[in-house]
Amino acid sequence: MRGISLLLLVLLSGPLAAAELQLFAWERAPLVQQRADGGASGLVPELTAELFRRADIAYRLSFLPLQRALHQVQQQERSCVLLVERQQEREPLFAWVGPLLVSRLGLYAKADDDLQLGSLEQTRGLRILSHQGSGAGEYLQTLGLEVIYSNKESLNLSMLQRSRARLWATSSAVVASLSASPAPREVLPFLTLMEDIACHPRMDPSELRRLQDSLRQMYREGWVQALHRKHGLELR
Repeated sequence: MRGISLLLLVLLSGPLAAAELQLFAWERAPLVQQRADGGASGLVPELTAELFRRADIAYRLSFLPLQRALHQVQQQERSCVLLVERQQEREPLFAWVGPLLVSRLGLYAKADDDLQLGSLEQTRGLRILSHQGSGAGEYLQTLGLEVIYSNKESLNLSMLQRSRARLWATSSAVVASLSASPAPREVLPFLTLMEDIACHPRMDPSELRRLQDSLRQMYREGWVQALHRKHGLELR
């Protein structure tokens, strides 16, 4: 009897373990930040927790650099990445849930830089900082502009302040979160991006549908808009 009980325990525990989805996140203050205990804080983890609760999907969250996370999700069926920009070349590689976030990106200069820009064409010959894996940098590169990448936005801010480059492609939320004084100033808004949850392309369609339906309902109820107000951010 004891052997049968142990066998039943193993059989029952298998599906429960398999039901947990692996969710990867990457640090992007103030939207996603890793706490000292390894957990996540910020607007996006809060939104995600409510979304998965409503969809009745258990998950565990861990942090990886964006490019590694994207590669891992392509290999691991029950996995997703938070905050991935929708780009044409990425579209067929993942199953998508969104929009999780809509971001307006701009070019920022040092506060004491009198640079004035009327178009992206006027940035030719200037170095532009961007986060590795960002659609902003890739978009600028397609226009033939010089882009310098780093893995942390705080490094981009430091390089801008030390005049390693004259421009930084990022969002107002990121600039505000880094608390620089004086803060860099926006000289040219240039791109609006949708950022979603990117999942393995063969993820269970019923789970994807539950997540997408739950997210739509959260928008209809005003839940997402209220969360943005709570964090002092504008829902664009």
